Amino acid sequence: MQVEDPVAQKLCDAISPQLSDWRVQGPTLGRVALNITVHEWAAQNGGINLAVLGDKSSVDRITTKTCSGVRDEALQALELPDFASGIAF
Repeated sequence: MQVEDPVAQKLCDAISPQLSDWRVQGPTLGRVALNITVHEWAAQNGGINLAVLGDKSSVDRITTKTCSGVRDEALQALELPDFASGIAF
């Protein structure tokens, strides 16, 4: 799955302000918030939720390309090796 650059930036913009919350909440609650964030982003950008679930690593590809620093901080806060491992639903 691929998305246009502005759509990719929207995902980064949705994740970035949550980083401090995820650090405070810890990985369990943070991972729930990650799933909600990803699915809200997918729903608002063409209803691509099923495509994301079918290719969970697409979130990693998008964030690596568009906002690698935000991605790294999020993975550290969520104690995940990659976003694909944290997308459950």
